Order: sequence, then structure tokens, then C-alpha cells
Amino acid sequence: MSFSVHNQQRIALSRFALTILENDCMLFGCVDRTNSKPSRHKFINRIFCNFYDRADASIEMRLAETRDTYQGLKPKKWTKEADDFLNSVLEKKEEELTQKMEALLSADCVTTSDVISLNKETINILEHSREDIFYPKGPSKYIRAILEEYALLDALMREKMYFRENIEKLEHFAHNRAVVGITLSGRSRFHQVIPVLIRPDVYQTHLYLAGLSRGAGAEGRPVSYRIDHIDSIQCIRPESMFPLATDDLEKAISQRGIQYLTGVKSRIRILLSPEGIRKYQQYTYQRPSYSSIEGDAKNIYVFNISEYQAQVYFFKFGADAVVLEPKSLRQTFCRLYKKALSKYESS
Repeated sequence: MSFSVHNQQRIALSRFALTILENDCMLFGCVDRTNSKPSRHKFINRIFCNFYDRADASIEMRLAETRDTYQGLKPKKWTKEADDFLNSVLEKKEEELTQKMEALLSADCVTTSDVISLNKETINILEHSREDIFYPKGPSKYIRAILEEYALLDALMREKMYFRENIEKLEHFAHNRAVVGITLSGRSRFHQVIPVLIRPDVYQTHLYLAGLSRGAGAEGRPVSYRIDHIDSIQCIRPESMFPLATDDLEKAISQRGIQYLTGVKSRIRILLSPEGIRKYQQYTYQRPSYSSIEGDAKNIYVFNISEYQAQVYFFKFGADAVVLEPKSLRQTFCRLYKKALSKYESS
């Protein structure tokens, strides 16, 4: 048996799940290319297709996994007692999963008139599914269970599910030490890199691809890119003969943070006011370590970091952090502050 599927499904969600889905749709850039508005249809189809085979809501799949695990341990002589034990394990597993889904689906739904258009991949999955045994009222209940379970995942796991295709592709290329070309959202520049690993930053806010650059003049330099910023991935060479200094990459990640591998390190001098020093001591999130402190008043902090990292951390300090050098970073701060001021003056 399988679901009888119509490509238009009315899916009501709990307020919590609806809020998570709407926020993630914006955060992950799932927008309609024609009007740049969030595309709920596209987002729900993608989450369902990327998550259904890992979700507990796919009860029949989880039972089949459990059955295969035990039968894989099957000795040459498989007794009736072993069969009885396996059946009792499966019955217990089914009871646990069914109760979990009943609890998920018991939450009050937000009244909505939205009808979701299912794409071909989602329809194909449903038509070949055996989950109708547990969702006899139709595929909309099954889809809702998948989405409600997705909403309970932490932010990093939800990011992994949405970008699963790119992540698995990059992990495959990393295993084969392939050379790939990637482009970033909203940018045309083509980056050549050997993927090595995918890991969140130390604060568990975003996932990053870390690898070694293959660009001219930057051979073997550690680089990193946020997974949600990667727009396209193209294999250039299926295998690389380039020796991978993974220890150096790990060292760079440890010293600089995975989010700041890209970019040349510079000697950066920041003049901090007493309030700026207090902020530097208090704001630990993404705080760079200084290499020395200069000046008679011990208020000039020196860093050996990328200009981008300095900009991300110190820009919020306003007048309490003045860039002394390099000149390029000082000009960047001036330009951004002036731009913000002009917006306030014009409004």
C-alpha cells in the first residue's frame, strides 16, 4: 500500500512549527526568484525530501532499520525465541514512535487557508512510501509530522537538513580530495578549493566548509565559507595530487576560528577608550585575541587578524574603538559610519 497523493495539500501546523519554518525560510534564503519573496512551498518540499528518511515520523522506515540491525546479527541457528524477542523489540519501538507522533500532532494547529503545492520529488516519495499504515488520514498528516519534528531540531541540525545536498556533495569531494569550484550567493567570483571538513564555529551558530585554496597566488592557504552562503558547487578535478597539510588547517582553525580562515592576516592597531576596554573584556562572542598592548595609557591593542574579523567585532564599539592602522580598515570604518549617518539624516 501507499498514499494516494494529490499535488495540492492543505497542511496545518502548530504555531511553534509555523514560526520556525517561516524564520528558517528567510534565514536560509529560500525565496521565489521572480519576486524575491519567501517561498513556503519550495521550503516545505525541500525539508520534507531532505529529512523524511531520517525522521522518527517515518515510523515504517525506523522499524525496518531496527529489523535489519538485529537480523544482521543473525547467527546460523536462529531460534523461535530469537524471533519472539525481535518481534517484542519491534512492538516496543512501534509503540514509542507512535506515541511520539501522537504527541507531536496533538498540538493545536494554526488556522490557515494555505495550500502547499507538492513537487515531483515529494509526490514520488509519498507514492512509494508505506507510512500510510500509520497515517491513514492521508499524506498531509505525515508531512505535518515531518515538519513538526524538524521544528524541534536545534538550529544547526535544521541548517544541516536544509543544505543536506550541498553538505553531502562536499563531504564526498573531501573524501576524494577533489578540487571544486564554488560560487557564493550574490557574487560572481569563482573560488577553487580542496574541501577538507565541515564544522560549526565555536559558538555553534553556523556551519562552515574549511579547505585549502587552489587559487593563483594562494596555493594551500586555509579558507572557509559559510555553508548557507554557497550557491553552486562544481567538480573541477575528481582527485587532487596536492599534499593536504590538515594539521596546519586544524591549527589555523584553532587559532583564528573556522569563520575567519579566508582573508590575509594584518597587523591591526585599535585605540580603545576606557569604555572600549570594558566592552572588549565583556563582549566575548567572536572576540579576537590581541598580540600586544601599546601606548603610555595601555589603550592601543594590537591584533594579527584579518580586516574582516576586526570589522565584525569592533564596528559595534562605535567611538569607543578607533582604528589606527591599517589605513584600508580605517577607511572602511569611516565609509560605513558615514553611510549609516547619511541614512539617519535623510530620514
